[in-house]
Amino acid sequence: MDNPCRNCEKNIVLSDIKSVEKVLSYCFPEEFILHYLSFNGGVPSRAWWESNDGFEPLEIAFLKPFKYNKLTNDAPKSLIDGCYHEMITKNVIPINIIPFGNDWGGNYFCLNKNDGSVIFYATDSFDPNLSMDKNHVLVQKKLASSFKEFMDKLVTEEDLD
Repeated sequence: MDNPCRNCEKNIVLSDIKSVEKVLSYCFPEEFILHYLSFNGGVPSRAWWESNDGFEPLEIAFLKPFKYNKLTNDAPKSLIDGCYHEMITKNVIPINIIPFGNDWGGNYFCLNKNDGSVIFYATDSFDPNLSMDKNHVLVQKKLASSFKEFMDKLVTEEDLD
């Protein structure tokens, strides 16, 4: 996984991640942990996902940090665990996904707690005529089977077809 990030927050240590895992009752995949120990949030050098299935390419605006966020004065909802809890409390996301990044429209790139896959969660696509449970399912798009696959398949804007 060679996709370094820029504009990262201060480095974290494994115990920072373990404390979040305890709060979320979830063990992050090893490649996710290794990435975050090198880059706590930030913007990947290759930040575009191109699916080649008729959908517009997706750009990662930023990856959420585990700890520290100078832009928000460490506001809890700007961090991985705080965002998860805020979105669960507001019933915006189902409990099985953990947002770790955003696009420019405020939609989420998430880890699926059930299988470690990466999904795109389009909060701006909710249908007011459907239940939240139905929306929770319909606005998800699986991008990759793992975080490593996801990061490896990101491209630069110049590489888009």
